[in-house]
Amino acid sequence: LASAPAPAVAGTQAAPVAPVVPAAPVAAAPAPVSEAAPAAAGGANVHIQFTADCWTQVTDGNGKVLFSAIKRKGDSLELTGKPPFAVRLGFARGAQVSYNGQAVDVAPFTSGETARLKLGQ
Repeated sequence: LASAPAPAVAGTQAAPVAPVVPAAPVAAAPAPVSEAAPAAAGGANVHIQFTADCWTQVTDGNGKVLFSAIKRKGDSLELTGKPPFAVRLGFARGAQVSYNGQAVDVAPFTSGETARLKLGQ
């Protein structure tokens, strides 16, 4: 019985994402709905998985700092907000970034150990 609620919780977390998608066609043109759905809903998702300690700052499209602190190895960060997101990583190799479920290569945005990138612009 203890293992039954865990999959239900995982399913519950995925469920709020699904209702947002059907609402998108109202805000978007009918043709590009499948590709524009996450952005058309007014929000986007940034997920960062940490493989090493890394100072991280994420700012949304309104200029609001959504997160600014050190994340530890094994931690993850899940943020939803208004794009574009400005992401700053203090140790770029210690973070795996994805935007709306798509992996993002931070290497082109890395200088020394730090990375600065914009997602969703």
